[in-house]
Amino acid sequence: MTAEAQTEAIDPVRAEFDVEYYLATYADVAAAGVDPFEHFMTFGWREGRNPSKRFIMAPYLEANPDIAAAGVNPFAHYIVTGRGEGRSLKIDLGFRYEILKVASSLDERVRALRESIPDPEPTDVEKLVSALRQVGAPTRLHVTISHDDFTANLGGVQLCLTRESEAMRALGATHIHLYPAAPGLVIEFERLNPMVGVLINGERVGVFSPETLVERLGPFATGMTPTFAVHSFLGHGIVAMTAVLRAMDAKEGFFWIHDFASVCANYALMRNDVAFCGAPPPDSPACSVCLYGRRRRIHLAEHARFFQTFAMTVLAPSQAALDLWLSSFPVRPADAKVHPHAKLRKRKTDGEGGDVGGPLKVAFLGMPAPHKGWPVFERLVERFVDDPRYEFHHFGKIQDPTVEAKFTAVEPAPGVAEPMAAAVEAAGIDVALIWSLCPETFCFTAYEAVAGGAKVVTNPDAGNVPRFVAETRNGLIAEDEHALMALFARGDVLSLARRDHGRTLYSLSYSKMSADFMAEGLS
Repeated sequence: MTAEAQTEAIDPVRAEFDVEYYLATYADVAAAGVDPFEHFMTFGWREGRNPSKRFIMAPYLEANPDIAAAGVNPFAHYIVTGRGEGRSLKIDLGFRYEILKVASSLDERVRALRESIPDPEPTDVEKLVSALRQVGAPTRLHVTISHDDFTANLGGVQLCLTRESEAMRALGATHIHLYPAAPGLVIEFERLNPMVGVLINGERVGVFSPETLVERLGPFATGMTPTFAVHSFLGHGIVAMTAVLRAMDAKEGFFWIHDFASVCANYALMRNDVAFCGAPPPDSPACSVCLYGRRRRIHLAEHARFFQTFAMTVLAPSQAALDLWLSSFPVRPADAKVHPHAKLRKRKTDGEGGDVGGPLKVAFLGMPAPHKGWPVFERLVERFVDDPRYEFHHFGKIQDPTVEAKFTAVEPAPGVAEPMAAAVEAAGIDVALIWSLCPETFCFTAYEAVAGGAKVVTNPDAGNVPRFVAETRNGLIAEDEHALMALFARGDVLSLARRDHGRTLYSLSYSKMSADFMAEGLS
């Protein structure tokens, strides 16, 4: 081959080689000060290094074994001849197949978590005694139970608990919060006495055995009939929590439907982590083929026993969540109510739109997790990233660097009002893709997207989200992933641009959770 022919073959390869990506990914090459392209063409491809985030070596070789056998540079082959031959960049059986391929059993996951985060040693009981003594003799007592220490972690449930705690204390009640000292994927039933963490009026006291809590909290609650609210039993032994509440002479309480852990060991109702199951009967074939099937029966039985012990009022943040829970749970509660976590309150309407003639700004909000629809967004970006009609963004706490979307770090923070809505507004996002594969009981991100001036695109299985979109007329519902791709391919989604619908901005008016039902009696 002449030098001119070699140059003609190399030039298109160099044009698609991502120098910035290569230097950022491989620090040794950057430190060596060599030409990154020359390094890749000489050494890098033989070492399995990737030339860009769009071309990953291993899956290309897996999809094209003849190229692997030939021992040629895979990237150069793809650019020069493979793309023209219609070669695939990877074996694409869908993200659901990839999840199933690497899935471990639920028992293995539970065991791995317990081994990595064992129960801590119990705190000296005198610290609990001292903390209770400092409270004195309250006349009102409110107990909450959830899956973690809401003062140490940030998220939707934690923010709900923060509001409930503040509201109860404003009403003069002492607030005791109980959480598992070691996190759990499911409710605890193998161990009789998992350690329990204790907060009193938002202050961490320590971790104690259920027996210690029975011995100390029972006398503390003498003369009171405490109210209580269960936000989650994940990580707890329900039998142990029942004993603690009975020792305090609790009789009736609230049970929040933040998720569906009371119905199945998979709180999102995802069969084998890949598809919404619809919560079929626990003895159905559909459950028998699911890795959560056996523990689902345990979750149902333990929660049902709890509901038979106490008079429980179920509180759901949406009608969609309540309907699904009532159709799936074996025991009828004493009462059931819909109580939204927040409502939209209009704060500004004007004719300002997005950039006239600019691309449609499409964002994914939140964690890049499969059950939240991240693989669907990933596929959307992959297909349309070079389409000048669209610009892709990701707002959240954790970035996936393999996806070519502009990342903006956003996470809940105490004292910061609606940071996601503010980020959506500031960036001028037109469309938020809320593509949850499981039924959302509420979905703050959908409300925050609309509050920031964006429209929402979702699917029929996303629980409260499609109801919210339909009722408020703030977006589109695509039937499935194929319909979603078609919306973008045809350009139908462009009708949601801010420049076309103007901009209406909202704030969120938050509930006080369980305290809203007790304010009159406690005031």
